[in-house]
Amino acid sequence: MWKIIVCLLFLCIAPEMLAGTRSSKPTTIRLEPYLGSELTMHAEVNGHPGLFLFDTGEGGSTISSEFAKTIGCVPWGRTTGFRMSGERLDFQRCDYIQFKTAGETLTAPIAGVFDIMTLLPADAPHLDGSLGLDILAGRAITFDESSGLLIIENAASLKKRIRNAKEIPIRLVRDVEGVALAVDAGVPTPLGMAWMELDSGNGGTFVIANHLASLFHLDPDKKEPQPVKFELAGGIPVEGTARTRDLIMDGNIASQFFKKWVLTIDLASGRAWLAPHSAV
Repeated sequence: MWKIIVCLLFLCIAPEMLAGTRSSKPTTIRLEPYLGSELTMHAEVNGHPGLFLFDTGEGGSTISSEFAKTIGCVPWGRTTGFRMSGERLDFQRCDYIQFKTAGETLTAPIAGVFDIMTLLPADAPHLDGSLGLDILAGRAITFDESSGLLIIENAASLKKRIRNAKEIPIRLVRDVEGVALAVDAGVPTPLGMAWMELDSGNGGTFVIANHLASLFHLDPDKKEPQPVKFELAGGIPVEGTARTRDLIMDGNIASQFFKKWVLTIDLASGRAWLAPHSAV
């Protein structure tokens, strides 16, 4: 969803990435439910605790203007991103923000400054920002939504984790000039492979682009959710409700999918696996 220019990205984050692969045991980060359909993560920045939404579809992590002030960042410049609808978003930025949690240091080379509470109900519990896969670049992770767990794997635990899981084709999507990070899964259609974002932060229906609606037996003129059933490449079933929209991507696979499946991604090699939650 982002478009930012940043220099020396990999030099900045390589030490943190390597730290995750050297760990003698995997790191388990507990995620807490938020507003019924979302998950949050506790983390510290410069010694200041914060509560952040965790969202695999976030792309680029953000912090609030209030939290930026608390940690001593003076927002500057501009980051420009796009929602899946094509809506343009412009934020100021804070650079090289280190989130410490569960003994790990997870780094956002650039964090957008955005007050996420403006999108939430007035009585919603306070959040200090939203964290995406960009803070996990180069690592192997397992996301278990139903158990509320985010696990940073090491080489041994990754090998064990994927032993009985099904590999699926994915694309690592690095918008914002390579800073943002999201994952698209392959979805076979009669005319070719579609690619849909794996988005745990979407607590509602799946979203299918109008330009593909007919391939999924959906009516693009209907505003209400419609039943949908299809498969990811590799034969992984996806079933639920979907809305159709005019998108700049093929589609969005929402959290209703992750309640049934545990996702493991090697964000260094660009490989991913799924296992039924009941098998974990």
